[in-house]
Amino acid sequence: MSVPTPISLPRSKSIVIRCLIVNYLKNGTLLPVYNNDPNDIRVVYNALKTISETPKTSVACVIDVEDCGAAYRFLMAVLAVTQGKWVLTGTSRLLQRPILPLVNFLNAHGANIQKVEQGWQIEGADLQIDDFNIESSETSQYASAIMMVSDSLHSQFSPELNSGLNSQFSNPYLKLTATILHTQNISHLLTLSDWSSAVFWLANALLIHNAHYFLENLHFDNLQGDAEIVSWFEKWGLVFKENQNGIEVKHLHTLEISKQEMDVARTPDIAMLLATLTVCYPFELTLTGLQNLNLKESRRLDIMVNELSKFTTVIKHSENKIIIHKRTKPLPQVFHFDSYNDHRFVMAWSLFKNFGDVRIDNSECVKKSYPNF
Repeated sequence: MSVPTPISLPRSKSIVIRCLIVNYLKNGTLLPVYNNDPNDIRVVYNALKTISETPKTSVACVIDVEDCGAAYRFLMAVLAVTQGKWVLTGTSRLLQRPILPLVNFLNAHGANIQKVEQGWQIEGADLQIDDFNIESSETSQYASAIMMVSDSLHSQFSPELNSGLNSQFSNPYLKLTATILHTQNISHLLTLSDWSSAVFWLANALLIHNAHYFLENLHFDNLQGDAEIVSWFEKWGLVFKENQNGIEVKHLHTLEISKQEMDVARTPDIAMLLATLTVCYPFELTLTGLQNLNLKESRRLDIMVNELSKFTTVIKHSENKIIIHKRTKPLPQVFHFDSYNDHRFVMAWSLFKNFGDVRIDNSECVKKSYPNF
């Protein structure tokens, strides 16, 4: 009987970042962060610490959120309701990413936000938020940002009753935000491991016959949308067993996987891992729900198509759909990739290590989500 290899995963940054902000808005205190936390968590913590310690003067305080998209959107709303003058900034790529629907919504409800060369100038104001009609096709983080600050404004947020969110509330990230807002004691949420990072180990296990891992502090908690992928991996030959300390994963059956079609609109962060897995395994995969991938840390859809086309035929039907044909040619023994300064590509390209030597330029960017990767 084999003994599973223990896998230490990072804390879920989706959960911890929301908990940091909700706790700060409700209690005015900072939850602890740790040295092995993802960089994005530390960015949010440092920003909240700066906000809490900044004297309210006529001089604007600069809040630099680096390349953290969640911090960019969530803290835009936080600063809009926080007394003081602020400049919200980040990397050049971050400042190119979508945020106008959130800016326009907040300004329409009493905020004072203006575009400046460095980023966004914000003067905190008392907002009157009585609806949630915000266009969130680019990212559900707009709605989550409003949910968090609205709750702090005592607007008695109820996702089932308020207009503008009913059609979106199937989104797992909005459910996550609502759960955190309505949980009295969030301490048990703060230790949960990150499913987006865990998917790498599921994909890796599928490529290694008899692989046996124990994913520490990971649970089928129904909070993180990426956990939905487990049913697919079960069909492909992995077996899962949960206990109070995590989830055991075994690869018991190596199967011939038929053509697959998957919609990743609800779980876009795992698209690159799935696409790379299908090239490595190999099997044919049609991916849909890709319409926002080029709005992420890099132009993920275009890069994915270009890089994986080196190994097999990849057809881009639209900004929403690609077909990765089953690879028929052998893989090389040496691989060289650029990370494109995108943590998700570092994890995706690492799957090729099962077939040869892999060099990934600027792989340190993986610390954004998985420092110990």
